[in-house]
Amino acid sequence: MVLVAEAPEGDSRERGDESSTSILTTKNHDVSCIWRMKKIQLKDRRVIVVGGSSGIGLKLCEELVTVGADVVIASRSAEKLDATKRKLKDKVTTYELDASDEQAVLHFFAHVGNFDHLIVTIKPDHMISEFVTTSICEIRKAFEAKFWGQYYLARHCLPSISKDGSILLTSGIASSRGYKGYSGIAAINGAIESLVKTLAVELAPLRVNAVCPGFIERYRNDFERYDIIKTLGARPPLDRMGSHEEVSAAYAFLLQNQYATGIVLPIDGGELCA
Repeated sequence: MVLVAEAPEGDSRERGDESSTSILTTKNHDVSCIWRMKKIQLKDRRVIVVGGSSGIGLKLCEELVTVGADVVIASRSAEKLDATKRKLKDKVTTYELDASDEQAVLHFFAHVGNFDHLIVTIKPDHMISEFVTTSICEIRKAFEAKFWGQYYLARHCLPSISKDGSILLTSGIASSRGYKGYSGIAAINGAIESLVKTLAVELAPLRVNAVCPGFIERYRNDFERYDIIKTLGARPPLDRMGSHEEVSAAYAFLLQNQYATGIVLPIDGGELCA
């Protein structure tokens, strides 16, 4: 069973024709072969995905269902959960959860029972503001959602998660490169990545990793975001944004590789190298 819980992703709307090829991402979105190779390892395994009702988390859940995992999706949005359940033809279990509420997280794990893997793809509402004008209140809210949400989930899942399972968190490349207006996001992502390395040591043999996405399309042909990242000075050598499919393949790798722990895996088109 796979359990996915999500925080709000106001900018992860599906737009346009999802079957069309994007001119801003790869010309071939078919990474399904990666998931087919994972079918034996993930079939009938219970996976919890927090943040799985939209964006990268939703694509991840679609792939997990395809390979036969028992998926549980958690999200703050009941509306998105209902839509996700319809899209996946009731092949998942869903729970409404605000991961920034520690008591709600405790209740959640007490209710769902034992499982094998925890994946967290939650994120706060997109927040770009220069350091001297940033609202401290908004920064605290963002930390509560993305950092403390992941912290509570990792902490309180321990009585229920399989000892040969894994915890897979999500950060972002602002932790490693400076972008104007991203001071709050950088601090949150840096805190998550530091936490991953310490937990990998303390919680072994349970594996703890994180995926670190770069600039990712919200929907096919996302010209608006592409224009925005160019103004920030982004310069990925691949000269495009990534797709949800490409990022979900990174989670698949870390999910099944039994020797991978303490890893923060950037999927950024080479942005951090440029």
